[in-house]
Amino acid sequence: MVASHEDLIPLKPWGGTDVTCPLCGTEQSSHGEFIFQGIHIVAKHTCLQCGQPFYTTLPTGHDMLYPATFTEQGSHLNCEQSAISWLIEPLLESLFRETAVTASITKKGQSTAEDAIILNCLDNVYGHVFTKMWNAVVLRRKHPDVHLIVLVPRALAWLVPDDVPEVWVFDVPLKELRRGIANLDTEIKSRMESLTNVWLSKAYTHLDLETIDLKKLHRTEPFDLSRFSSLKPTITFVLREDRLWQPTRLEYFLFLVATKFKLSRSLFVWMQNRRVVRTARKILRALPNAELFAAGLGATGKLPAFIHDRRKREPTLTDETTWCQLYARSHIVIGIHGSNMLLPTALSAGFIAIMPRHKIRHMAEDIAMVKPSRFLLFLGRHVDQYAGPDLVSRHAVSMIRYFPYVYKNATQGI
Repeated sequence: MVASHEDLIPLKPWGGTDVTCPLCGTEQSSHGEFIFQGIHIVAKHTCLQCGQPFYTTLPTGHDMLYPATFTEQGSHLNCEQSAISWLIEPLLESLFRETAVTASITKKGQSTAEDAIILNCLDNVYGHVFTKMWNAVVLRRKHPDVHLIVLVPRALAWLVPDDVPEVWVFDVPLKELRRGIANLDTEIKSRMESLTNVWLSKAYTHLDLETIDLKKLHRTEPFDLSRFSSLKPTITFVLREDRLWQPTRLEYFLFLVATKFKLSRSLFVWMQNRRVVRTARKILRALPNAELFAAGLGATGKLPAFIHDRRKREPTLTDETTWCQLYARSHIVIGIHGSNMLLPTALSAGFIAIMPRHKIRHMAEDIAMVKPSRFLLFLGRHVDQYAGPDLVSRHAVSMIRYFPYVYKNATQGI
């Protein structure tokens, strides 16, 4: 049995939580019922002072950073303003407008264990699922004798570590998960009936990667820096058709207009492809033996033969593992922040991340590179969203040409 632990929330026996009523402001300790909504786990309370029902989110995942308290229909909501549209509004829609979807659930590895920890990795964002999954490595290390149950969408089930004893795979498209899972609460509580003690992992969203072996998830050997000079220079563009490289203010403004009025984005994808080609040509002029690839979600537009096109609209498990192998042989991966750069940067030697200005506060969230400090400073590059092919290619060429000197100087005398 797990002793009291700051990383876990006891669900059985349910210890309740300290809350403040959003209507009358009364602070109180409540043992109201908890509800597994999907991405969120919420607790329902009745105020001891005014008698009105209200809800709080339990501190797991992003709800730990942006806790919310609200009444029926969300009429009285206390939450950080920046989290309302992307995190809390879908929760309110799910609870009070009944937008949740019913999921087919495949349960693997159920056992007769008496105690269990639940790690909820359900999320509508690929990177959020992946970073929550890091907790599985930590939980298996800290609590190896406690049964672990991981909840995961099918699209990322392949990343669950092999030593997780029980996995629930939800056959729901990622984007649908923001609506909630209608049958989740019933399924979880049914499973809990056979357990004596149950804890909920806080599912931290950005753990210290120096303490986590990501190879347990992606099962791929990262780029070996000692071979940097001996391998053919390989550069991979990581692309998406909803995270676009737009190096002029005019183009970015027109893209926002097109998005607002739900117009076609195909022109903007074509323009992105064009500047990828321009960047590739500039790199090849300086490094004629370089090998260039494109990977990621989408397939709009034909790329020239000197860029090996590995993009896929709907990647299979085989595609995902092939991409991982490609990233692991890449000297550099180049992509827009938000274009699923976590796995590419975890596996490649270096990266160039093109950073939209409105995402500056999230700079570290799309990067999973773990390197010694000197190497990280040289091989990890962030450039402004308005950086064009000239600057991006200059960074790439410099990294390929001069990292061998950095490596030699840093490793001498060790």
